[in-house]
Amino acid sequence: MISVAIAALSEEEKKLERAVTSVKNFADEVVVLQIGTDVPNTPYVETIRNKMIEKCKGDWILILDPDERITESLASKLIEIANGRTYDAVNIPRKNIFFGHWIAHSNWWPDRQVRFFKKGNVIWDSQIHSYPKVTGKLHNLPAKEEFAIEHYGYDNISEFIGRQNRYSGIEAVNRLEKGERFSLLNFFWWPHREFLVRYIKHLGFLDGFYGFALSFLMAIYKVTVQVKMWEVKK
Repeated sequence: MISVAIAALSEEEKKLERAVTSVKNFADEVVVLQIGTDVPNTPYVETIRNKMIEKCKGDWILILDPDERITESLASKLIEIANGRTYDAVNIPRKNIFFGHWIAHSNWWPDRQVRFFKKGNVIWDSQIHSYPKVTGKLHNLPAKEEFAIEHYGYDNISEFIGRQNRYSGIEAVNRLEKGERFSLLNFFWWPHREFLVRYIKHLGFLDGFYGFALSFLMAIYKVTVQVKMWEVKK
């Protein structure tokens, strides 16, 4: 039995419909949890992933966000893996579509996510954007479009900036809780490294202006995290 678990805010109804439609021929059970009602209100999903898993009855679980969908080819591959009984969890590439454009470089591809797994083999901690703890054998799907989760992350620049502003505050607190401190070195180094890694190392220039703008915006994000760390301690 395969369960799909999705946690969504009430205002994400239209996005949720697309996600649910994409799994209707794949899942034996679709568990939709409303954030703030069925699961605790949270600024990011990692804090409720384990609660989502608890609500599922399936032997295999697929975790989706409301702004994601799976393709028929990916669904077929996951069913094949579940029936094969060789693996306990699957690392799935994610195709990030920002502003209506697939960001094929800039360190946003293949953006693998552990989202399909046997119940009891994957546990998340509460850190934002954290990689879950996996027990058992993990399978990495090839970085091919047909095996990717489609992620419609940001419709416009205002949405991107608003969400990164929220995430930067959360990351600042997480880092301080782990014993990290604000430093002038990191204030200057983090953003430069972020831009160079995304735009040069990960070929962001091949994404055209999208790659340049997103690499620059993520550099600003790193500045914001450092300033918020300074602000909290001050």
